[in-house]
Amino acid sequence: MSARKAASQAGLSDARWRQIVSGYQSVSGAFVPVRAPAETLARMAQVVDVSAEELAEAGREDAAQELAKMRKPSAATSSYASDPTIDAIATLLATLPPEAQDEVLRRIGRGEPPRSTDRTNGQDRHAS
Repeated sequence: MSARKAASQAGLSDARWRQIVSGYQSVSGAFVPVRAPAETLARMAQVVDVSAEELAEAGREDAAQELAKMRKPSAATSSYASDPTIDAIATLLATLPPEAQDEVLRRIGRGEPPRSTDRTNGQDRHAS
């Protein structure tokens, strides 16, 4: 992944990303040390798959704690967390054998439309 893409995914400008990585920025021709805020460094770490343990080992326990919070699953991860339709679908999915669950999720992941079924229960339709 390029630094530009990583910066974008972390919500930073390319220049700010480079400043943090290099540890300094140029201000009026002088090099000034840069230390990323914990939350910023945690976002950067998340993008490039650096673990909280690695941040702590590098002396950034504050950023490690922020990253751990970011990765901690919350009870309501989205506006759909308490949606009754989602609950009903999840309940139905849970009744299927694992192979069938995998097939449903595969189809959803590929964006396949539902297969049409004959809803006439075997009755032939004839034009009158």
